[in-house]
Amino acid sequence: MGVVVAVGCVVAGCTGGGGPGPSPSVDEPVVSSPSESPAPTPGETGPVKPERPAAMDRDDAEGAAAAAEYFLSLYAYVLATGDTAEWDAMTWAETCTFCTSVRDRASDVRANDDSFTGAGIEVTNPNVGAYDDFVGGFPVLFDFVQSPHKRVAVDGSIVSEDQGASGRLQIDMKHLADGWLVLAVTSAE
Repeated sequence: MGVVVAVGCVVAGCTGGGGPGPSPSVDEPVVSSPSESPAPTPGETGPVKPERPAAMDRDDAEGAAAAAEYFLSLYAYVLATGDTAEWDAMTWAETCTFCTSVRDRASDVRANDDSFTGAGIEVTNPNVGAYDDFVGGFPVLFDFVQSPHKRVAVDGSIVSEDQGASGRLQIDMKHLADGWLVLAVTSAE
């Protein structure tokens, strides 16, 4: 609060009418204003959490496709930030080894203070299979393209990197009273 008041006083002193005020004496410290630097953009502060689509509120094939796409959109965000709350809420840990391995990898990145960039997943051509009575859910297939990633250690060394990937994925989705769960993510090729 004191910084805001001090900045306000400095700005008010510079914009007032009349002649220039007295120069600061040698004994007065010069404090730079935080407003002098531009406001950070989302890319500078880190990845933005993907927005949850309204269609996820549905318990049908459309809801399954929206939930599967949203889950995959969380992938790069989870690895870059270590924020696994939404990922974990959508994971059926007993059956989804992909889901738990991503969570473990994100935890490892954070524990080592590594930086992680890239690996965003874009999906197209959704194809929702028939409701499976035995599983109680829908298989959702997508074509995907994943951007290259780079994981860098605190000392600047590269821990991992790749050129990205593409292919077809199947995401098995199950709807429960509190939302969608991912049962499995597998290659559909």
